[in-house]
Amino acid sequence: MQSVTPGSHTSLPQRPASTLAVLTGVNAFNYLDRFITAPVLPLIIVSLHLSDAQAGSLQTVFILVYSLACPASGLLGDRGKRLHVAAAGVALWSLATFASGLVASFAWLALARAVVGIGEASYTVVTPSLLADHYPPDRRGRALSIFYAAMPVGIALGYVLGGQIGARFGWRPAFFVAGGPGLVLALTLLFLREPPRGRFDQPSRPATSLHETIAALRQRPSFFFNMAGQTIFTFSMGGLGAWMPTYFVRERGLGVAAAGTIFGALLLVAGFLGAIAGGQLGDRLARRFPGAHFSFSGWALIASLPFTLAAVLARAPAVFWPGMFITMLLLFLNMGPLNAAMVNVLPPDLRARGVGLHTTTIHLLGDALSPFLIGLVSDSLGLRIPVLLTGLLLPLAGLVLLIGRQQLVADLSARPPQR
Repeated sequence: MQSVTPGSHTSLPQRPASTLAVLTGVNAFNYLDRFITAPVLPLIIVSLHLSDAQAGSLQTVFILVYSLACPASGLLGDRGKRLHVAAAGVALWSLATFASGLVASFAWLALARAVVGIGEASYTVVTPSLLADHYPPDRRGRALSIFYAAMPVGIALGYVLGGQIGARFGWRPAFFVAGGPGLVLALTLLFLREPPRGRFDQPSRPATSLHETIAALRQRPSFFFNMAGQTIFTFSMGGLGAWMPTYFVRERGLGVAAAGTIFGALLLVAGFLGAIAGGQLGDRLARRFPGAHFSFSGWALIASLPFTLAAVLARAPAVFWPGMFITMLLLFLNMGPLNAAMVNVLPPDLRARGVGLHTTTIHLLGDALSPFLIGLVSDSLGLRIPVLLTGLLLPLAGLVLLIGRQQLVADLSARPPQR
């Protein structure tokens, strides 16, 4: 019998569905490990004697390091084997998540979460480029919507597992369970095959220097509108994701297990349905209206306003839980369309670096700041005011995308035809 080695021709078939399934499954664990802290945060605060500002800074440290690691990951992804970069990242973040349960102080926990950020950056930056080389432009929105549907699944599993395990056994075992499967997942990636780079795109002269990279991106203004809209969106979503379980514990009187489980279940259903539907609808509309990926996402974010108000301000569960559900559904509608709009305007040799710069910016200016700022304001005013103000930023992100719609149309019309 012929032996199987990573990267050989006897590895997993190079069918788009196979690669998409594996990458999506790993992406679910990516977000599980990222958000496992949120549901056990009330327990960590008590155990390590943290202020709300310190508690919020745990997510800030993770996102800050994650953001700074993204450009280097993008450079490695454009110049080397993307699957090797991804596998190394999965192994690193999983080991660091496991180690988070062993720490005895705030400083060591912050360090462990920072290392998780390095590992996750290595995976997140290169995977959209891999999928872009498996699917032609008119199918990328649907493929990326499936990939990003793992986000609500992973976050929801993190909330549910963290809440249930934390309530029964304490916060440390939650990190052990979340980090355990990582090495197996990393090995699985090594048995996929690297697709030909740019197989559905016309070849272009590679941008080799930082100056050439920035110049190439400046020729695509929609990239920057996309980045600006997603920065505001990420600021709001990241801050709310980090604090909403604690908000429901303090403001609604729920227990840790109930807050994590209910919020996680709503997120699972709303996020999954929103991500899948958004990719399908976005691609269908984009065939008729070239700027539809922006306009569809923009109107969805604007429409979230009344439901966000209900989710935060209403006292009755019959009002605030449905409001939260619809808000999350509208948020996740834009995941596939906006990422498809980004990779469709970038040349193949620039995709990983473009995604790296995009990821660095939206997180460095987005959810690297919001969890800490919410915690800082909460120490003085309580959680309700900063949570409400953060949610009210979502329509602003929608306006930015609507303003940039014509730029997206122009950038797509200037793109060379697919092969």
